[in-house]
Amino acid sequence: MEDLSAHELIPGVTLPPVIHGRLRQLLAQLNVADTVVNILLVQERAEGVVECLELLKKLDDEQIEKLYLLIGHTAAQRFGELESQADGSPS
Repeated sequence: MEDLSAHELIPGVTLPPVIHGRLRQLLAQLNVADTVVNILLVQERAEGVVECLELLKKLDDEQIEKLYLLIGHTAAQRFGELESQADGSPS
C-alpha cells in the first residue's frame, strides 16, 4: 500500500499523487507569474482543480477551504511582489 503522507500538500490535506503534483506545479507557476493576468489565469486553473475535488467529494469541506486559502494566499503574495517591483521597491 502506498504511503499517502508523502502527498500531503499542507497539514491535514493528503491528495492522490497526480493531483498533488498538479497543484504543486500550479502553485509554483503562481510564484513566478510575471503579470497580473498570468497570476489570475493560474489562480483560476488551481481553483478549478480544487473545485473538481469538491464536486467529486474527494475531500471534506475543511480541507477544500484550506486549499482555496492556500491558492488565494499564494496569489495575493505574488500580486504584492509584482506591485513592489513596479514601485521599484525590493521584493
